[in-house]
Amino acid sequence: MRAGAFLGVAVVGVTAALGAAGTAQAMSGGTQLPRPGAAPWLATLAVKGDAPLLARASCGGALIAPDRVLTAAHCLDGVDVKKIEVHIGSSVLSQDPGTVRDIRSAEPHPGYKLLPSPVDPDRPELSSAAYDMAEIRLTAPVRGVKPLPIAKQRPRPGTKASIFAHGITAAPDPSQPDKEIRGDVLRRGDLTVRSHAQCAAQTPAVVDDASMFCARDLDGGGATMCFGDSGSPLVVRGQRGPELVGVFSFAGETAGKVCGQAADAAFADVPGLRGPRTSEPIAGS
Repeated sequence: MRAGAFLGVAVVGVTAALGAAGTAQAMSGGTQLPRPGAAPWLATLAVKGDAPLLARASCGGALIAPDRVLTAAHCLDGVDVKKIEVHIGSSVLSQDPGTVRDIRSAEPHPGYKLLPSPVDPDRPELSSAAYDMAEIRLTAPVRGVKPLPIAKQRPRPGTKASIFAHGITAAPDPSQPDKEIRGDVLRRGDLTVRSHAQCAAQTPAVVDDASMFCARDLDGGGATMCFGDSGSPLVVRGQRGPELVGVFSFAGETAGKVCGQAADAAFADVPGLRGPRTSEPIAGS
């Protein structure tokens, strides 16, 4: 699942327009979840068109209200949302498109910005982001799916959490750099939340503690974020069941790593930026 290099810059073909302004990657390792309904609130953004969904899909997201989805702001940066559709609840992209909705509007967090790398600010693929969250309003509610509740607070270091995503599952072959191994089957990566100091120490990029936190696979599952994973939900197990704590933004690419190499993954702090009530708009909007 590795986090996206430059928030999606490496997405190619028909998905090039989606997430082109930032990190957009997918998961390597983790556990496959082919069963229908494994994550019914999971959203997959895709460019509209006649090509198979597997070829058009890019960033992820989470249904937080019948007509609202949270994703990463960089996934929509510079994108005409009228050309994007949202698929809810697909576990295997090639077999089931899930419930499909068009986008009525999209609002990035007002604080969203890309943060150039202190090491080489002219290389956008090394950049990070702050306040990397956006709210999508769908053209019609999604019926029969329970939205994913938002947790009350940012998870503390040491908390166990899981990311659910589709995306490339390995670094591209150098001899075929445009051929990505897209994650057709939904994957779950089990991670542990890290302290800000631990996260900042493993990348030269700026990690904005006010809006972002990190998590990493410390249990040997091999889960690392990759292109196509951007915007995907990080979930903890609360008293009410699964709860949303983060949306994926960036990871090892900011330190020059490729999909499959161990690295901390950075997530927008959903409880801190939006609040626990799904009726609440994005802070400052």
